Amino acid sequence: MLKTLLLNLGTWLISLKGDDIMAALYVALIIAGRRTYENVPADLKPAVKADLEALGLSTEGTSMT
Repeated sequence: MLKTLLLNLGTWLISLKGDDIMAALYVALIIAGRRTYENVPADLKPAVKADLEALGLSTEGTSMT
């Protein structure tokens, strides 16, 4: 499971463009447990939530399965 998550995360990070970098940083920080979804600036929340869900994660950074 961890190997699949890391592969998905790596593939997703490679596909990022300029404006997505801040959202990606917040996603990585949430997954690492260094930030919470509540700490994400309001303008980035939709992108961060969408990215977490695309990785199969909740807004807490934990698996939804």
